Amino acid sequence: MIAGRGDGIDLISPELWVIQSLKDPSVFFRHLHLILPAGSNLYFEGADIAPELAVFYQQNRAADAVSVIRDMIFPIPETFHLKVTPLVLEKLPELISKFSLEKCFYHLKGYQGETLLFSFHDAFDGSPLLLSDQIPPEKIKLFSDACAAPFHREPNINKRDPQQLERILWALENPDKMKLRRPWWQRLLFWRT
Repeated sequence: MIAGRGDGIDLISPELWVIQSLKDPSVFFRHLHLILPAGSNLYFEGADIAPELAVFYQQNRAADAVSVIRDMIFPIPETFHLKVTPLVLEKLPELISKFSLEKCFYHLKGYQGETLLFSFHDAFDGSPLLLSDQIPPEKIKLFSDACAAPFHREPNINKRDPQQLERILWALENPDKMKLRRPWWQRLLFWRT
């Protein structure tokens, strides 16, 4: 989406695991190894990232990063791909606890190769953690129990339309060319008078 096309890997599972009520980043990162295989990457997306965190993100950057579909349309976010290592998972809770979450990231994703394994939109702000059905159920249960958060399965209805995103970006860039229709109730009032 940085190029305005919505390119990148996304959750494509027909069904997803959904974990609710994740509010504590330190618990999440301490147990992330339960659902992310060795060699996986983390994708962080945000705006106005704290400089100390940005340095940490850069120092632990993944050499095998792939394009991940962006969740933030505007402003163009700062994005970071980190290699998941024991050191990264140990240091993240400590670093993140120093800042408000808005200074750390808004959206968080995990992937291995070209397969997105989870997506956490507005992470730790009440939104559910969505996980690929490629993660075995026993790992989902272990992670869910460790985080004391309930889980369930549901159909993946989050199919993105890259053309819709292009139209939104065009509208943001060209507000003077927009033809706004009046709401139905205004049209009805105008017609009756």
